[in-house]
Amino acid sequence: MMKTKRLAFDSPPAMFEELSALDKLCVGADGWSTDSFRDEAQRPESIILTAYDDDTLAGMIAGFTAADTGEILTVCTAPQYRRQGVARMLMEAFLKAVPEDVESIALEVRQSNTAAIELYKSFGFEKAGVRKRFYRNPAEDADVMVCKLK
Repeated sequence: MMKTKRLAFDSPPAMFEELSALDKLCVGADGWSTDSFRDEAQRPESIILTAYDDDTLAGMIAGFTAADTGEILTVCTAPQYRRQGVARMLMEAFLKAVPEDVESIALEVRQSNTAAIELYKSFGFEKAGVRKRFYRNPAEDADVMVCKLK
């Protein structure tokens, strides 16, 4: 059975290495480093959630809130767990973890990632703009999507 867990700054160092490896597997060279995950976990406004199948990292989501807005920075599902509801479970847990005074959440997504776009739409995210050449390796534009919570 899949379980989610919120990461803290004092989490074991190997956990940050595991998150970095998954992010780079899913995103490519632009994936976050171990230090980036550790630094993000140190911020009190951060929300980093993991999904484990027993001892196997199945997915993770990282983001933050600031005043009345928030941003999802990365969402990854290990290839062997895709299309099994892991990202949906993580999105649900993330949105529940967002403080009540947050009015909107934004994210960027590769324009070619139709599965992710459909997932985000199912949570009420709508395309709000485009970031040209946002991604490298391969180079691609990103859709900026926003979900109004209030």
